Amino acid sequence: MTHHARTLNTLSSMALALVASAGLPTIGIAALSISSNTAIAQNTDSDSAESRRAKRDTLLALSKPITLDVTDQPLVDILDFISEVTGAEFEPIYLTDNIAANGMDPETPITIKVSNVPALVVLDRVLLRAQRIEASGDEYTWQFTDIGSLEMGPKLELNHNQRVELYDLADLLFVVPDFDNAPNFNLQSAVQAASGSGGGGGGGGGRSPFTGGAQRTDLASAEERATAITDLIQSTIEPDQWVDLGGDGASMTFYGTSIIVTAPDYIHRQIVGYSFWPSRLQQVRKVDGKQKVIIKPDTKKRRSP
Repeated sequence: MTHHARTLNTLSSMALALVASAGLPTIGIAALSISSNTAIAQNTDSDSAESRRAKRDTLLALSKPITLDVTDQPLVDILDFISEVTGAEFEPIYLTDNIAANGMDPETPITIKVSNVPALVVLDRVLLRAQRIEASGDEYTWQFTDIGSLEMGPKLELNHNQRVELYDLADLLFVVPDFDNAPNFNLQSAVQAASGSGGGGGGGGGRSPFTGGAQRTDLASAEERATAITDLIQSTIEPDQWVDLGGDGASMTFYGTSIIVTAPDYIHRQIVGYSFWPSRLQQVRKVDGKQKVIIKPDTKKRRSP
């Protein structure tokens, strides 16, 4: 297991939506970057440099544009082709594998026509087509292994490969003091106090010109704010997979000002993205009412060394 400590910059936009809809006090996220792109926070994970490099290289390989025009071609042949032409290492989970109770049918006929499209986009489309054709009731997706290869198949099988991550929520739990009852300022009283008139006796030691005023006491507690954030995560990111909502793919525990999440890679990806992938290539979108972090291929041309 690897333990990561990160600030949830990605969740800042979701936190704003939360306080607007639930009437909670504004969460202190002014210092965080809020945009449509995923903002990757400081990453102090203990994952090895070799592993991060391997994962980044895999995404770079899958950024390569490919052309594919096939009709009723077996799924296994298409995945083998994408892997071979890009050099990315695939680990598909098929029904024929004795180690998997669930899996994709390698003979599922796939029809697809794309021209000069990044391989990662093609992979997503192929998995979606296979899922719809097989109609197994489970969604197909991909995720990284700990060595940087890409495994793909039903989420029920991907859920077996979980890791633990620690996400720091301190910035999101901080509440900016809100004084909704500003004190009154009496200028005449201040002048009298300074001049010694009005029975004050002089010397500038009179009473304060400010009267009234108090900080709001109706703010939500830290526990209520934490619960609101964790509920938001579970209701928008793979809601069918969380143990608290009846699933078996992921669990979350609140500790101090952090949450400890035990989940497969494809769920962690949707919470905070990948620290080794540029934030401009990670976008937060809402798909069918669910939060999705879209990992985009890097098609920017590079200079030859």
